[in-house]
Amino acid sequence: MFEKLKINKKYLSIGLITLIIGVILVCVYQISRHAGDIFLTLRIMLAHLFNALSPIIYAFIISYILYRPLLFLEKWWIKGWKAVFKKEPDAKKVRLICLLLLILSLLGSLFLLIQAVVPPLVQNLLTIGADIPHVQMILTESLSKLAAYFKSLHITDDQIHQVTLYITGMLSGFLKKMFASGTGMVTNVATFCLNLFATLILTFYFLKDTEIIFDVLDKVSTITLKPTFKLKLKHFIHDVHQIFGGFVLGQLLDALLVGIASTILLFIIGHPFALLIGFIAGVMNVIPYIGPMIGATLAIILGLFTDIKLGLLGAALLIIYQQIDGNFIQPKILGDSTGLAPVWIFMAILIGGNYFGTIGMILSVPVLALIKVYLSRRLHKIKKETPASSTNLHL
Repeated sequence: MFEKLKINKKYLSIGLITLIIGVILVCVYQISRHAGDIFLTLRIMLAHLFNALSPIIYAFIISYILYRPLLFLEKWWIKGWKAVFKKEPDAKKVRLICLLLLILSLLGSLFLLIQAVVPPLVQNLLTIGADIPHVQMILTESLSKLAAYFKSLHITDDQIHQVTLYITGMLSGFLKKMFASGTGMVTNVATFCLNLFATLILTFYFLKDTEIIFDVLDKVSTITLKPTFKLKLKHFIHDVHQIFGGFVLGQLLDALLVGIASTILLFIIGHPFALLIGFIAGVMNVIPYIGPMIGATLAIILGLFTDIKLGLLGAALLIIYQQIDGNFIQPKILGDSTGLAPVWIFMAILIGGNYFGTIGMILSVPVLALIKVYLSRRLHKIKKETPASSTNLHL
């Protein structure tokens, strides 16, 4: 009887294992059949989750950028207070006063910037939209002057016409996207205002209570994580802060300088779209190598609305300035924050841009720099653990 029971248990185990394997195979089959729908559902769920968390994410990013200026203000406020009153000020009051000063100065600067920059930018875009047919005619005439050269390269008039249509179509599509995004923002004004208000409130509290928040997170991690894992996590966050913080903040500062300098240079030569080109050149400058080329190309294309020579002169000035910025100004701001060779940076930008668009192009360089840091540490550890005799290899 017991032997039969053992045999039955054996077959029962085999049957259960077979059933489990069958269920797994059916699940894998169903998932493979509906993979597209599943990924689409996951994408929609992630999009909704991002929309819900967006005020927190934006507030964190803004707080991270503003934290250093806040500490700088606090430092000078405390120094001035000690010089006048000969005693240490209350830390909480100093934080609140400096935070309010920082916010008021930023809101005032933003208001003045919008008043000074937005109307001319909109006017530039409207002018471009109205003059696109005129640009197509100018471009066709300019290219026709080079007809003899194009014929030597076996380029036909029809191909030249197709190029002009492509360029003007590209400009037209760009303008449509710009105005569509603006219209979308207006139609979703209630949601935008709500998210903006939530972001500003969260930013205020993130900056006001930064040390308290980090203290709470430290206590939670002490309770929930193993000491070794917690230590590794702290090292990782420190590395991310050093690489991303130095690179991204440096790039933003350099982009601001590039935008201002490009606008001034184009104003000097009388370029009608100096503000628009300077603005885009500054924004695009956060993308290494590729960004600066966009500003110069834009100067040539928008120069077609007035004079091709003006466009070429503007592009030449921007290229000269970008060489100065890339070789002297940017290294002073960023230092060797990545330690990567240009070829690796260029490859990272291409891969990041292909998969994640503009954000991928910007963040791909610091991500690669972070990977390099960990690979270098791993290699150093291997070299220390490997006997000297086995590492003396000549390739």
